[in-house]
Amino acid sequence: MSVVGIQAGLSVDHLVSEPAGARFSCPGGPALYAALGARLVEGTGIRLTCPLPEADHRFAALADRFGWDRRHCLAVPDVPRVWVLASARGRRIVSLEPPAGTELERGGPAEADDPQPPLPPPAFFEGLDGLVASAPAERPAAVPGTRVGLDPHQALIARDGAAHAVAICTPDTVLLPSRVQLKLLDPDPRRAARDLAARLRVPVVARLDMDGVYVVAGEDTWSVRDRLVSVVETTGAGDSSAGAVVAALAGGAELVEAAAFGVAVARTALADWGHLALTEATPLPRPHPGITTRKES
Repeated sequence: MSVVGIQAGLSVDHLVSEPAGARFSCPGGPALYAALGARLVEGTGIRLTCPLPEADHRFAALADRFGWDRRHCLAVPDVPRVWVLASARGRRIVSLEPPAGTELERGGPAEADDPQPPLPPPAFFEGLDGLVASAPAERPAAVPGTRVGLDPHQALIARDGAAHAVAICTPDTVLLPSRVQLKLLDPDPRRAARDLAARLRVPVVARLDMDGVYVVAGEDTWSVRDRLVSVVETTGAGDSSAGAVVAALAGGAELVEAAAFGVAVARTALADWGHLALTEATPLPRPHPGITTRKES
């Protein structure tokens, strides 16, 4: 069994999806979704480091249900509570707490100057085969040789551009940007992905929502799509896909096969609200049928 570490945050989410409706007080956050996605790659063990809320025992219960190692989690009174608002015009994540007593948002809960959780202890990184680091402000302290999947900090990409990616990458990194993050760098997200891969000299697995995954390794590019996906609600699809990509790489898969695992897990996440479909699914020995891989260059 390979062991994948998850370094990320949790939240309690109010999900509002036009026109489907709403679900309230759902367990969420990148740490939960990345762990659920990684567990769906057969043969993967999970080790968590994240703030674990004492006010909501559902997160600990899910970790214990699946046998995740949560010894390196930090007990906190509560975690952020957010609105996740999705419509045909875009997606917004907004804190439940009105800033400075007003009713106007300041841009969402993930500002560049928001405080970061304490860094994990060195023991967290020992013996990991893979690591998912979501929105890190600095380079993760992974042991050399650990395959690190980095989901960049959106606010820092907006502020610092590609320099943020340069600051957090190592030769063991696979960069896992979203469409939104890439479009902060270039109106064409595929071109942005190619530019990052060339500048950083690391593989890029770009998560492009309905357009699947775009893989860049050196001068080679592939498009990985799912023609059988059915969308109920989108929250968690990107983070769970990132977790699956890293878990597959940690288990010995090649880059494009790992991307196909990511697309397969995204299909599962999209099939129900929030984390529900991910918790009930069975780990996959291989990606789902119906996922196509096309080499573009």
